[in-house]
Amino acid sequence: MKNIYLILTLTLLCASHEICGQSNTVDGKVVDIESGEALPGALVTATPGSISSITDDNGNFSLNLESGESELTVQFIGFETFKKIIEIPLGEILEIKLVPLQMGLEEVEVLATGYQEIPKSRASGSFVSLNEELIDRRVSTNLIDRLEDVTSGLIFNRTGDHGRDPISIRGRSTLGQFNQPLIVIDNFPFDGSLEDINPNDIGSITVLKDAAAASIWGARAGNGVIVITTKKGKSNQPVRVSFTANTNLIEHPNANLNPVLSTNDYIDVERQLFESGFYSPFESSFSNPVLSPVVELLIRQREGEISDSEAEAGINILRQNNLYNDINRYLYRNQINQQYALGISGGGEFHNFRVSAGWDKLQENVTGNNSDRMTLNFRNEFSLFENRLKISAGFYGTKTKEVDQNVGPEDLRFSSTASMYPYARLANANGEALPLFRDYRESLKRQAEDQGLLDWAFVPLDEIGRAPTVSVRDDWRINLGASYKIIPDLNVNLLYQYWENKGQSNTEYSPESYFARNLINSFTQVDPTSGNLSFPVPRQGIYDWGTSRALSHSGRIQMDYQKDLGESWNVQALAGAEFKALENRSFSGRYYGFDEELYTNQPVDYTNLYSQYYFPQSGQRIPNREGLGLGQDRFTSLFANASLSYQNRYLLTVSARKDASNLFGVSANQRAVPLWSAGLGWVLSEEEFYNWDNLPFVKLRLSYGYNGNVDRSLSAFTTARTISNNPLTQLPYSQIVNPPNSLLRWERIKIINAGLDMESKSGRLLGSVEFFRKVGLDLIGTSPFAPSTGIRSFTGNNASTLTKGIDITLETKNLQGEFSWNTVFLISGINEEVIRFETEVSPINILNFSSSGLGGTYYPVEGRPLFGVYALPWEGLNPATGAPIGLLDGEPSEDYRSIVNGVTMDNLTYYGAARPTVFGAIRNNFMYKGLSLSANITFRGGYYFKRTTVQYENIMQGRGGHADFALRWQQPGDETATQVPAMPENRDGFRDTFIRNSSALVEKGDHIRLQDIRLGYSFPRQSKGLKAFRNAEVFLYANNIGMIWKATDSEWDPDFGTNLPLRSLAAGLQLDF
Repeated sequence: MKNIYLILTLTLLCASHEICGQSNTVDGKVVDIESGEALPGALVTATPGSISSITDDNGNFSLNLESGESELTVQFIGFETFKKIIEIPLGEILEIKLVPLQMGLEEVEVLATGYQEIPKSRASGSFVSLNEELIDRRVSTNLIDRLEDVTSGLIFNRTGDHGRDPISIRGRSTLGQFNQPLIVIDNFPFDGSLEDINPNDIGSITVLKDAAAASIWGARAGNGVIVITTKKGKSNQPVRVSFTANTNLIEHPNANLNPVLSTNDYIDVERQLFESGFYSPFESSFSNPVLSPVVELLIRQREGEISDSEAEAGINILRQNNLYNDINRYLYRNQINQQYALGISGGGEFHNFRVSAGWDKLQENVTGNNSDRMTLNFRNEFSLFENRLKISAGFYGTKTKEVDQNVGPEDLRFSSTASMYPYARLANANGEALPLFRDYRESLKRQAEDQGLLDWAFVPLDEIGRAPTVSVRDDWRINLGASYKIIPDLNVNLLYQYWENKGQSNTEYSPESYFARNLINSFTQVDPTSGNLSFPVPRQGIYDWGTSRALSHSGRIQMDYQKDLGESWNVQALAGAEFKALENRSFSGRYYGFDEELYTNQPVDYTNLYSQYYFPQSGQRIPNREGLGLGQDRFTSLFANASLSYQNRYLLTVSARKDASNLFGVSANQRAVPLWSAGLGWVLSEEEFYNWDNLPFVKLRLSYGYNGNVDRSLSAFTTARTISNNPLTQLPYSQIVNPPNSLLRWERIKIINAGLDMESKSGRLLGSVEFFRKVGLDLIGTSPFAPSTGIRSFTGNNASTLTKGIDITLETKNLQGEFSWNTVFLISGINEEVIRFETEVSPINILNFSSSGLGGTYYPVEGRPLFGVYALPWEGLNPATGAPIGLLDGEPSEDYRSIVNGVTMDNLTYYGAARPTVFGAIRNNFMYKGLSLSANITFRGGYYFKRTTVQYENIMQGRGGHADFALRWQQPGDETATQVPAMPENRDGFRDTFIRNSSALVEKGDHIRLQDIRLGYSFPRQSKGLKAFRNAEVFLYANNIGMIWKATDSEWDPDFGTNLPLRSLAAGLQLDF
């Protein structure tokens, strides 16, 4: 198979055919005189006879004319009308160059939907188009990052379960896990990771936001669609070479910003807990749990092994330590990203091509971690038989390698329940690595070594290089296409894509690694009679491995029709069918006794229980990582789209699609869903009664229709998860995930969108205003289920949502001339609410989810957004004791159990949305000769967040705590300066629950940032040594510059908490020749 692909690719790279014939056919191409770009959708008319044609995606047209003299007229919105007298037969191919009008909105802007490319003038829906210049403005290795703050209606979620829902287009359209926009690359949905796409290969991005724009994608368009088009060559263009290089320096995180107990507070708490006898059960525990250096010193002092002064001196030395300084010094480093991209393109009369290669090298901000990405792309297009047949072939390949040393700050664990103590040191004054207390008591570890077990010390800096995880991923696509012009007005298109992604992730724990030594020692068996040792886990390395393979076949047959009906009417239509088959397979396992040199392993006994050295009374089985998975997804679809325009003034569009999938067990009438849309466009300024000269272009748009969404994890039959082995029985078993549901339906999103496009005289002001309303129907949600059934929850169509909003885009040309200045305003407002949820939700669940906002089950509240901020009323601190005061039955109370257990929706305070309801950006662009400066200011507003604070239960269980402990109430009068309660005498979980859910922690999230600045300089072509270059530019780019203003007075960042966005500075160059 690989050989076939190779031969096909090489053939298409090398072949070029020119087939010409003699006829009265007039062939030509319409281009922009300034840029040389093709103009698709231009109207070409020949008189006499009024024979006309519409230019295709490459600007080409063809007319069959009678011999003699004809007059050609070419019209395109935003360009001056072109007229020329020609003699038939012509004997040559015409190139018609149109001159742009001084009208911004009417300038040609081609919108890609994934099925066709249309001029914006023929759009009734809501589109946002990003050209290559705007995409390249930002420096990043991730393509999606380049959409942030330059796309109206699109926001990167930083709050409200952002880990499972990172991007939203006009809010959230589902309650389920399939909540992300559909990504389309070169006409097909992309199933891989966008990390495998090189941003330097992207020519344009179009965001489809409403039903008229996105309903052609049917059941996958409910969350919006992002259509990505890669760069390609152009016909009749000499070979052009482009080279891009940049280096991006990103500051490392600051570990000292973590809101944790200071060293002094941590030690003081440990002493207090020791004096209260808290550690006594741990000292006598058969499981030998780890105790910190301070506690061990206090034990030795108590037992008389050291004097009081020696203990105090030892503790004072520990007070000088700061683990987070060491993390900054030894584990963190500045991240350095390097990008290099080379592209070669060109074309002749019947062939064009583009070849590109890219290399990205990332030195990540954790010591020892790095990644590399290499990309290689080929694209060829051929025109045969007088441009009647067009063939295209493309190959897009990416190879990524990532290395993770598994020695980051998150790997510094004191125990399974506690982070590392803050007075730990990673190295001494000479930089020599130091051991840290971890997992088990030091006395046990010394005893183990005396008995012949392996060294049990945990030395983090020595772990670097001992247990790296190496992940390699290969991602590649092959795209094939053919288009044949059956008659001048009708084309048939065949498209096919093969996609494959292979991944491999291996972690080799060397015998010296703490992971291997800890596992080997834990399972070591000691003969009680002889003292001899046996090792169920071999005393060698451990090798974890995992592989995955995903592939898909996608195909489409499509008919395109366009025709002028007389002098005023034009119709364009397409219809077709497509299929997709996707398969995922994964395998994982572990080898014990791994020998890297011999590449061998040893078998182990997974069945029997073994006592643990650190806890002889316990029994455990050797961990088994064997696993496999298989997933299959199949779609078939029928689709159609048509538009009818009259005098380029009135526009009607319709779209319909029917999707069907392998939703196993769903009734036939539910297995497929029809989705449709209709849109209207009216260029009001073309009417005779319109006479407002200051606003010479006004267009109104209105669309209505349905998009869809499908949860591919569900079935109408009982859904169960089969697991290979039960930990106790070592036999296969299954868990019921969801009970049967024969009424399972696809989610639908009903959308209405109204838009106004406008432009002032001379293009000084241009922009659009859009209002939208979305109703989510038959949304899938999860509800609690009767425990007696053995099923914890039920997932089905039980919810509806309503989203309303506005998107405003304005561009002003403030100054024009040698010094120019323009400003782009992006403003979006949104209001989301759940209007139906068929299950009553517990207020305490709502409260807890509002506090965490991450993971777990959603708890929708009718009339409120899915992500809201709720809190319990706060009445301050008791001035005598520092205890927090709440409300119980309307009266001040310190009965925290009753406050928490008695919470209702009536006594919960709802503050507002947890996600911004108003957001946008203001981008100013300045240019003077070759010097350019662009600055982007972003804003978020209309939302709330909760700070975290001290939880005394954690502190009083020796698990560390929050930095707010230093601000706690300690004496009468402190209540006037702090809202942090006093430390209680005894642990009280209800008290902590009240504190973390209290309104004292609620803050407004509104803020304004200076997001980024880009400074560039393009050298004049006549510069010495640069005459061979069409363009030579150097630039600097700074990102995450800083906060300008925020509504909260706290030190918290409303979107990032204490993990502040990392500032970066990049330098690069762009060469074109």
